Amino acid sequence: MILSTKFSTRFAPLLNFRHCSRPHATCVQDTPVDQVDLDLIQHQLNLKSPVDTLRCLLLNDTRPLFRQMHLRSVVKDSLKVDFPINGQMLNHAEFREYMAVKQGPKFRRRLMREQLLRCQTTQDLMRVLAVALQRKETTRDLVDMDLCIVRALYRARDTTTDLKVFGAISTIISRFRRENLPLTRYLLAVGIKFAARARSLPGMKRYLKLHKELGFPIAKTLFRAIIAKFSVGVHGYGEIRNGRWSRRDLLQVLLGFEDTVPEDEHHLGLFLDRTEWTQLYGWLVVLSRCKASDELWKEWLLWQDNPLRLETGKVASQFSENKLRGDYSFIEMMADAGDTRRAWNMLGESKIPFKDCRTRLRRTLLRDIQHATVWDDQMPVDLLAQYDFELKKVENALGMEWISLGDDQGYHKPTDTMHQSLEALSSPYFKMEPDFGYPHDLSTEEDEMMLHVEDMSIYHPTSARKSKKSSNDTTS
Repeated sequence: MILSTKFSTRFAPLLNFRHCSRPHATCVQDTPVDQVDLDLIQHQLNLKSPVDTLRCLLLNDTRPLFRQMHLRSVVKDSLKVDFPINGQMLNHAEFREYMAVKQGPKFRRRLMREQLLRCQTTQDLMRVLAVALQRKETTRDLVDMDLCIVRALYRARDTTTDLKVFGAISTIISRFRRENLPLTRYLLAVGIKFAARARSLPGMKRYLKLHKELGFPIAKTLFRAIIAKFSVGVHGYGEIRNGRWSRRDLLQVLLGFEDTVPEDEHHLGLFLDRTEWTQLYGWLVVLSRCKASDELWKEWLLWQDNPLRLETGKVASQFSENKLRGDYSFIEMMADAGDTRRAWNMLGESKIPFKDCRTRLRRTLLRDIQHATVWDDQMPVDLLAQYDFELKKVENALGMEWISLGDDQGYHKPTDTMHQSLEALSSPYFKMEPDFGYPHDLSTEEDEMMLHVEDMSIYHPTSARKSKKSSNDTTS
């Protein structure tokens, strides 16, 4: 086969050539092109043949290749996208037209990245993805946009609820799987965290199964983040936005789903690394909030042979740092779960002095002192303080306060909030102290009606006392 060495004139009508004084050198002078010439250049570039490239390589003639690069730069310069300087998105019609231009993947990825970084709502995000999913080449570029999608989802939290954000990420992952696009760990991590925020049992089941099928481990930071989304904090900050989980549903997420066979288990406990204290502590916290004392006792038995507990600490210390910290955490979580009998047994086995425990733990243990396994000089003092603490809770519930006159003498006086306190006390869901962080066993409507002592100041009774006056009485 004889390859032609004739100078290619495919793009000659669109370019002006000027010969320099140097032989065999051609300088290309670009001229402004209109839309017709631009369409012709794009059409000719799409018709390039590998035979032309092979001919240039065999003849060591790179001028046609440089001309193609120049023409591509002409097309690129004519397609510069001027994004709004105020951070707004491109018009949806303009974005769709730019994505329809057959440019390289770098141009498309930059265009999608700039558009995704300007999304403020889930509707904006889904519109961008809908345009990208219309063509195969743009669909493949979505794999590299995972971090931009994640950032857009978190920005959408300012304008919508976590439940709608969870619906958006679930739709995105479904589209990815339908198009056979690889799922990254960033998308799965966001999906499982928003499933926990939205208190979705099917969502948690789906994403835990995806982690198991794809072989993605749940790192310690993600594991603790998932547990934090269960709203198990003692101050109740997590419940402000997303409320509480149902205890039955949360136990399924932790220990196993009811409609899953044992051979196909994919609950959160399978991803627990007991040699990592960060994960183990979060696991103990969520079990104690679910009042799963039996599971806590099983973890206590496993903790006896845990490498973290068997490691030696300081030579002069009776307890190593990990052993002391771990034993105390187990005692505290068992007491929070309500099983004080086992908590006393743990305290006796760990040989931790009672006076070294925190005040909150000592008060919890002293409520069931009949199960005590240790005794020291601090316990009589704490019993008197416990009596005073419990008596003050009763006084607050009745709207009374104690006025001391000295020498253990005094009297009770009604407070200004006595009426509100008695109204709250008459509620069937009244509790002497808050129970933030504990999943509920009631329905959503009943859980919203629950009142606590700290809510008395903002509680307004819904019923008013009926007047005893007769309807015929006209006296004022």
